[in-house]
Amino acid sequence: MQSARTTRGQETAAEIQSNQIQSSQIQSNLERSVAAALRTIAAVQAERSAAPVRSARLRLATIYGVTRLQRRREREGTAGTSNAGM
Repeated sequence: MQSARTTRGQETAAEIQSNQIQSSQIQSNLERSVAAALRTIAAVQAERSAAPVRSARLRLATIYGVTRLQRRREREGTAGTSNAGM
């Protein structure tokens, strides 16, 4: 009977060791994944701040802003015209 307990105890120790190894591997994979994500973020930020890309983004933002302003003025002008007739 005592040998059965020893065997169970050894199995438990082996299971614990196996779980620790798996946990360590999972943590290593997670660390590599986070590092890769951070590298990707840094690369995208660097690309966005590069002169040609930055100037193109600013130009598009300006065009978008002007277009929105024109549409708003058109709506306000149309609304003002229809209210003036009442």
